[in-house]
Amino acid sequence: METYKPEVMPKMNIHISLQSDIPTYEQIKIQIKAQILDGRLAPNQPLTSMRQLARDLRVSVITTTRAYSDLEAEGLIYTVQGRGCFVKGDAEMVRRQYLQNIDEAFRTAVEKGKAAGLNLAELQDRLEEIFHEKCN
Repeated sequence: METYKPEVMPKMNIHISLQSDIPTYEQIKIQIKAQILDGRLAPNQPLTSMRQLARDLRVSVITTTRAYSDLEAEGLIYTVQGRGCFVKGDAEMVRRQYLQNIDEAFRTAVEKGKAAGLNLAELQDRLEEIFHEKCN
């Protein structure tokens, strides 16, 4: 006779800042995405339900639904009707796609930087400024 073993819900470490210019759903999405890409959330692992996450974070279900929908559209999670949302199996593939997108954005930035007369050091300085803006 088999015994039922409930799926273990991962502890998603998400912090919301009400003072941030970044919308709440985007803050949630960014943090879940980071946890998937760095392996803290494993492939096929169930995510906290949208309702439970909304309660935990004291936000609306619409907010968590938007974050999960965006993550699904980006190929990071999938939904099983009646069971919930799960981490997609191949996060490494998604990571490679992001790296390809970054490379393309860098190529465009280099072309535009050269057209504006910037040298490599000036481009790097601008990248660092933007990086620090986004991290704060």
